[in-house]
Amino acid sequence: MSLSPLLPVRTMSMFSTSSTSPDALSSCECPTSLLPRKPIPRKGHTKSRRGCFNCKRRRIKCNEIYPACNHCLKAGLICEYPANIIQTNQQKYLSSPSPQEIAPLQSTPGTFTMKDMRFFHHFLITAYPHLPVGSDTIWITVIPSFAHNYEYLIHSILALAASHLDAVSNANVAQEALSHRILAVKTLNNALSVPPKTRSEMDARMAAALALAFQSSHLKDGLIDFLTMIRGCNLIANDDQLNAVDSVFYSFREDGHLAAMRARLATSTLIKVNADDLNSAAMSLRQVELLLNMSDFEQQFHDTLVKAVDHAYDRPVETYTTFVILYNLPSRWTYEEFQTFIDPSNNTAQILLAHFLALQAVLTPILSLERAGFQGVDAPTTTLGWVESIYKNLPSELRHHVEWCRQVTRYPWVKLQGQQQLEYYE
Repeated sequence: MSLSPLLPVRTMSMFSTSSTSPDALSSCECPTSLLPRKPIPRKGHTKSRRGCFNCKRRRIKCNEIYPACNHCLKAGLICEYPANIIQTNQQKYLSSPSPQEIAPLQSTPGTFTMKDMRFFHHFLITAYPHLPVGSDTIWITVIPSFAHNYEYLIHSILALAASHLDAVSNANVAQEALSHRILAVKTLNNALSVPPKTRSEMDARMAAALALAFQSSHLKDGLIDFLTMIRGCNLIANDDQLNAVDSVFYSFREDGHLAAMRARLATSTLIKVNADDLNSAAMSLRQVELLLNMSDFEQQFHDTLVKAVDHAYDRPVETYTTFVILYNLPSRWTYEEFQTFIDPSNNTAQILLAHFLALQAVLTPILSLERAGFQGVDAPTTTLGWVESIYKNLPSELRHHVEWCRQVTRYPWVKLQGQQQLEYYE
């Protein structure tokens, strides 16, 4: 999903020497040019004493933007501040909006159970999303601090946490996850019917849509919901308020997110994607184009898939950038085009989506760098299971178009990883 700050310009103060009185000049036998000059006061250098660890280690001036400074964003580093600085920044963030910008606490808050408290704790410890890259503190400190002001956000958080917990344990809380999701979607839709009034409200909407998109990946029949939430994230991201430096999703703008990933990809110990898999993907996509009649927007999606495959042989940065476009394309289509694309009876689109899901798995050695340094826990998803559902729903004469996609779903995880080193090195 793709979504620069201008550094402050330091102006130099001008100083002039003090003039000498005429009497003093007349009594002096020395030329004026040889008179001793008063020392010019030097402007002291203001050190960054509240900077992040990376800037201190690299001996560069940190611009102290929280939760991620400009240098770390450009270098693709995980920006971490000392604990006392984090606490101060959190207080500053919470107190920064004007009184009219702060949403009032809910006068009749919803009823939450002890199990819900367990979900909330699970979210903070392990279940929060890994995007934006390198911004764990956004999810575990800032967003929870104002989640109680937005019903759709708190239910989105609980929904994702319950689905994540259900995937990593035998807690059997799928029903609770669905209940929270229904409430989250309903209240988020109501909120989206009117423009946001504050920056905090825009951040809350983005956080809720992202959480629901991540939860969709855990749902057995979540493909349509997943695509819908991704489109929603992109549409929300177009708002200028999210590009403001005080937005918690400031690092999710295009020149931030992609710059961070380009830096990681350019300096990582990356092992190339398996060439045989790419050959098979290219062949399958070629057959799809020859045998199926595609609309203009479907052709656009197909061509971007082909381009991602072409880049993946030896250009990881271009591969990632192109694959991000696949996530962005549906948000550029009209509502009617998007609804046509996600219609389960649209066989052409379903075949293209199966290739999208399979290619995403094949590109794991590249895409997994989004999670480098991520402190949460990656839970099993059902995304590859969606390929089998597509296969079963296709007419028998079209099922051969997704055979390669089905083969990928049977790969062991270690093959998809390509035995890649997940650590990120500066």
